[in-house]
Amino acid sequence: MYSREAFARQRMEERQVERRAGAALAVVSVGLGVAQLAFLGWADVHLERSLKIGIALPVFFAYIAIVGWLLWRYERRRREARPKCPRCGAVLENLSQRIATATGRCDTCGGQVVE
Repeated sequence: MYSREAFARQRMEERQVERRAGAALAVVSVGLGVAQLAFLGWADVHLERSLKIGIALPVFFAYIAIVGWLLWRYERRRREARPKCPRCGAVLENLSQRIATATGRCDTCGGQVVE
């Protein structure tokens, strides 16, 4: 069971994880996207179409894989940082977290979460 202070601290840690992992996701996805657009602009002028597509297509799939992995890692870190019900182990997210804050109980099992 969490004390009010421990529960608030857990929620604050979750927000910090969201900020850090979200910033990394945003920087990498936007940075790589802009780099791809710059390459395509350069390639339109300097490369023939088949060579441009031969380079751009695998790079695009690599970009999608990297952003997908970063998104998966972001969601996993958020899930790990969220408070869990001490009775049933349910992750308290969004509405469940607000209900636990207001009532002190888990909305899944009804167990006491916050003193």
